[in-house]
Amino acid sequence: MNKAVLYNIDEGVAVITLNRPDRYNAVNQDLVDGISESLNKAKDDESVRAIVMTGAGRGFCAGADMTVFGEQVTPEQRRDYIIAQYQPLMNQFFNLNKPIIGAINGTAAGVGAAFALACDLRVMSDKSAILYAFVNIGLGPDGGASWLLSRQVGYSKAFEIAISGKKIMGSECLELGLTNKVVENEKIVNEAIDWAKELAKRPTLAIGITKEDIVHSMNNDLDSTIAFEAQRQVLAFKSHDLKEGVTAFIEKRKPNFKGK
Repeated sequence: MNKAVLYNIDEGVAVITLNRPDRYNAVNQDLVDGISESLNKAKDDESVRAIVMTGAGRGFCAGADMTVFGEQVTPEQRRDYIIAQYQPLMNQFFNLNKPIIGAINGTAAGVGAAFALACDLRVMSDKSAILYAFVNIGLGPDGGASWLLSRQVGYSKAFEIAISGKKIMGSECLELGLTNKVVENEKIVNEAIDWAKELAKRPTLAIGITKEDIVHSMNNDLDSTIAFEAQRQVLAFKSHDLKEGVTAFIEKRKPNFKGK
């Protein structure tokens, strides 16, 4: 059993906890495998309708655990590891058609910042931070960190953040659109779980289609996006939740969505 990542379900919400608090949840192979396994579980479990990801202890994720690489590992081998491990993992976030909320306790640094920004929504506090720490040790971004940041804040601001190597605290993250909510520090996880529970009562299929549409639109033109939206809408037209939503509207009552 992988103890580097904990997985629990509560009222339709899967809570994924990075669990290496003694290393500030620094990323090693166990943590990569644990996140991947947890995202797969959440994807395949129909009872799970929303996901929360957080970190145990005082920080969300300190980035890559540099002790993982021995002295004999070449730069090319490190490159191959990043592509082989991080690329499929980051795609799992976007291919999971359920909302993922990042409860960003403490600092999300390096590839940990990429994990945070790969979540669909984020909750932070004034003590939380996004830190593109790569440049501080002479590295460029990896794990999709540059792609994620530039699409959140635009080229120039992303470049400024990435080369500054400074913490972007929760209040500034809110101004920049890097987080959706800023709450009291001790309420981060509960706020994220409560939000996830609200989303779990919503039409999960429609939320998943919306996520697919927006991800597609980030890399395609308007015509392609309209066609993609129309194709995905077929699933919604056939869904229980559409019928329930329309019926509830006509009957002037609150809909009882099943997520399918």
